Amino acid sequence: MKKHRKRILPFALVLALIGSIAWASDWTVLRPQNRPYVTFANVAQFYQFPDYTRVSRTVSLRSDRRVIRAQAGTSELSINGVRFFTHFPLLNSGNEDLISVMDVSKIIEPVLRPSRIQKSGKVETVVLDPGHGGTDQGASSSWGTEKSFALDVALAARAQLIRAGYRVEMTRATDVAVSLEDRVNFANRFPNAVFVSIHFNSSSGGSGVESYALAPEGVISNASSEHHVSGADTARHAGNAQDEQNIALTASIHASVLTRLAAFDRGVRHARFHVLRDIKIPAVLLEAGFISDSSEGQRIATSHYRQQLGVAIAQGIQNYNAAVNYRSGGADFAVAKANLPPHTRSISEPLGAENPVETPYHHPPSISINGGD
Repeated sequence: MKKHRKRILPFALVLALIGSIAWASDWTVLRPQNRPYVTFANVAQFYQFPDYTRVSRTVSLRSDRRVIRAQAGTSELSINGVRFFTHFPLLNSGNEDLISVMDVSKIIEPVLRPSRIQKSGKVETVVLDPGHGGTDQGASSSWGTEKSFALDVALAARAQLIRAGYRVEMTRATDVAVSLEDRVNFANRFPNAVFVSIHFNSSSGGSGVESYALAPEGVISNASSEHHVSGADTARHAGNAQDEQNIALTASIHASVLTRLAAFDRGVRHARFHVLRDIKIPAVLLEAGFISDSSEGQRIATSHYRQQLGVAIAQGIQNYNAAVNYRSGGADFAVAKANLPPHTRSISEPLGAENPVETPYHHPPSISINGGD
């Protein structure tokens, strides 16, 4: 086992890099494959993880409340037990493992420090978007249709959010067809809002929950199927103005769903679905399970499961709102002692939602999001 201990390095290079992270002399940037990367040791140093280990290309960064795990040669990392698909592959270079600058600035930074996201004001309105409707039933199985399940979940989330004091708008509240363009245009009418598109999957052998944020400019989608645009599209879209908010919102809702429903974690991913591309508010598309799976499909078909899913979505939104708007109350806060900006907790571990929907669900989840093993 090779163990790296935190140390202060006399870096002199001042860098102006992408993203909301404060890139400066704290970073040494390498360029394998002509793309900017940094070492995980550098990440551990910057975010003040006291424990950084590397064994056979598997890295672990740990502190009291935060854990990052990753393995070179893959395109995945885990933050507090939640699975993320990276924008670019994790690499190995000699005795160091590397992560792209894009992935630090567009995933790690907003997830670890959501309160530093620029222009992330208080959420007042939630736009819920039940997928499909009318003649478009979406996926279907012997237990029901995606359009019906998605609407039921949205109505459950709506009730919870209204109780918590949010204004809630829905792209459809009945079984009617709404075009993708109309869904986006409707959502863009509301300031201080977030957008949550609710769907279910169908595929032979598939199970679990996956969530999508808009892919940043220059990043190829890793969606299983784009449906509405070429997966090779890497252009900038209107929704990319909220890249950091998008990933924080997506991670928060994804983590909340995993916790409450003990679902298999298919990961936080990035795509260019139509409803994500041109939206002007933070947005997420949730694929909340596979109605084609014999076990999962039957659970989704129960009203209790859909009610719990609606509650989880509502709680995830409240967690996001609390996390991005958190401001330290004074020097006594533990983070100040470590000389870090306020709020080192992950987006999946908020400091406390305003008017929480309900007492947290205590059934042990299949995936920990609390910094455990």
